[in-house]
Parts: sequence; C-alpha cells; structure tokens
Amino acid sequence: MLWFVVVVGLVDVVRCNWENWWTYDGISGPAYWGLINPAWTMCNKGRRQSPIDLDPAFLNYDCKLENMSVDKQSVSARITNTGQSLVLRVEDGQLAINITGGPLAYKYQFQEMYFHWGEPGRPGAEHTVNHQQFPAEIQIYGFNTQLYSNLTVAREFPGGVVAISVLVKIKDSPLKKETSLAQIISHLPEVTYRGGSSRVGFISLADILPRTDDFITYEGSTTFPGCWETVTWIVFNKPVYISQHDIDAFRRLKQGDRHHEKAPLGNNLRPQQPLNNRALRTNIALPAQKDVQGECSDPSTLLTYQQNSWLNTVVSPAN
Repeated sequence: MLWFVVVVGLVDVVRCNWENWWTYDGISGPAYWGLINPAWTMCNKGRRQSPIDLDPAFLNYDCKLENMSVDKQSVSARITNTGQSLVLRVEDGQLAINITGGPLAYKYQFQEMYFHWGEPGRPGAEHTVNHQQFPAEIQIYGFNTQLYSNLTVAREFPGGVVAISVLVKIKDSPLKKETSLAQIISHLPEVTYRGGSSRVGFISLADILPRTDDFITYEGSTTFPGCWETVTWIVFNKPVYISQHDIDAFRRLKQGDRHHEKAPLGNNLRPQQPLNNRALRTNIALPAQKDVQGECSDPSTLLTYQQNSWLNTVVSPAN
C-alpha cells in the first residue's frame, strides 16, 4: 500500500511539472515535445505550426486588412528567466492593453512577451524572411478577452490567441534609456540565472513596436509546448534595433542556477515548420493599390513581393 501511495505521489509531481521538462535541445528538445506529454501531440502532428519562413513569393495582398491598433498606456510587468526562455508577464491588476484591427475579429489583451536570441554566429529569430536570419525576435502574446478569461484558457480554443512578432536588428548606437525596451534590458542582470525574476516598472507595448502599419499575417501555433494551433500571427514589416551591447546582455543569461550555470539561455529557437498551403496575407501594397475611399481595388490585379534591403522594411512590392 505504501508503494502505491508513493507511486501516485510521483505521478502527481510529474503531472504538475511538465513546464520544467522541455528544452530546446537533446532528448527533451522540439523533436520530442509531442512525445513527452500526451497533451502536446500537436507539436509533432499539427499541420498549422509555427514558426515559419515568410517567403515573399507566397504573399497575397488582402485589401480588407485594417491597420493594427494597440493601446498606448503603460503597465507594470515581471520578467523571469524560466531556464528555457526569457518571459515578461503583465502583473495582475493592471489596465488592459488591448490589441485590435488587422486580421483580428475580436479584442485581445496583451499578457506575455517572449524573447528569442542566438549566441554569436547563430541565428536568433524563429521567423525568417526569405530564409534571411536575424539576431533576435520579440514575440508578444495576447488573449481573446471577448470569449476567454485568460491566456491559459484561450490558447486551447480557436481564435483564442494573437501573437505579434517583432524582428530585431543590431545597430551601433544604444537605445535611449527612457524607452520601454531599454528598461527591460536594464533588468537583465537581475535574471541571469534560472528562476531569477525582476519587476519592470511602467512599460508601453506601443513603444516597443516598430513604427509601421504594414504587416504579414498567417494562422499558426505557439512556438513552445503544447504548440496550440489557435494563434493568429502578425509579423510587422519593419525591424526594431538594439545595440551590440544590448544583445550581449541577453547572451550573458544562463539556463541553470548560480551553482550550476549550464548552457547559455540563448539559441532558444524552435525549428521552422512547413507552411502546408496556409495563406500568407499582407496589407503591404503600392500606393496606387490602396483606395483612399476604403474600397478594395480590382482583385484581378496581382502584386508580387521581394525581400527588401532592411534599411526600412522587410519586404516591398516588386511591381
């Protein structure tokens, strides 16, 4: 009887700690996510998985896509080194930062932000553009507040989640200290090791996003277990910039604790997934293609796209 009680207790421990069992490499890495937890089978069997390569050849102009709208107020948040990734979560009791417009039919509330980056000589973003890699990526998750109570519930159901991808480039000059992204980076020394957590004082999501109305959108999944296929992805057509000093601050973070540092926290990337005939829609168009009266132009007129020089944008119309 004692043996039975002990075994039940161990099962309960395993059930309660799935979040600690996965990694980005080895036998608990992405190839095995769908095997180590039955609730994560979509990681191996799903057909609308993320991340993907955004191939300009597959972009389709959708004249019905509106501009995105993001509330501009600031919130307090907490940034945590989970040992798998760096995650920022809005603290309870904050005013909602709503995300609407674009491909979204509902109102979504910002709740989490994930940071991805690579070690020197390695890619750092999960999404690519025409297979071009980037040093880092910021992923912003929100949940459908009109149908669900929080992100944990919403990610289980269709239309539950929006994810905004912000690709990151390196520039010579440092960020201004008053920017929200600079505030987050200033707290990184406090979360060097697994379990480290720090309160970040008032940050504005609108301040972190690039200054553009152009985006690419597709239907996909979370890029972490359980790979729920309930996510509308929005990738802005412009990068944000941080300095080499800033990216080095990310690279000093560790997977382990102070006594057993383990590997660097970076290289926290899920391999890219096949598109599987999903639509890649965009509101990027030539000025003549956009009607000032708000009506769609001739749908028989097709646009083709090409990768841009990255001075200002990701892709641009080729004709």
